[in-house]
Amino acid sequence: MAGLFNSPFVTLAHKSLNFRTQRHDVLASNIANIDTPGYKAEDLVFEKALKKALHADEPGLLKITNARHLDGNQTPPLNLVEAKRINSATPFVKFNGNTVDLDKEMAKMAENQMMYTAAIRMLQHQFRLMKTAVSEGR
Repeated sequence: MAGLFNSPFVTLAHKSLNFRTQRHDVLASNIANIDTPGYKAEDLVFEKALKKALHADEPGLLKITNARHLDGNQTPPLNLVEAKRINSATPFVKFNGNTVDLDKEMAKMAENQMMYTAAIRMLQHQFRLMKTAVSEGR
């Protein structure tokens, strides 16, 4: 039964939900520091790393003839993917050196919340499918 929850889909959903929670904290921190002189807005990026890790099983650039050879993709397994904290790109800096744009941060937060909700719904659907498969297989 433990194998059911070790699928790439469940691992992806788990990682995505964790990253969305972390990103929410970063965005909330930006909004909380909107009036802090010299504060630089940050963001958390992870989508490209997750996508790359998902496709890690695809053939790489190099031919692999031994298990100890590199795959050419140089991608970590999905469960080891980490989010990267970056400075947000801002077209203008306030006179006090602060780079937080409230409208942009609120839009990012709304998008992040929608993606979190979508991941939860996909995970719920996957568990409903498993439940149906188990209960129909009696």
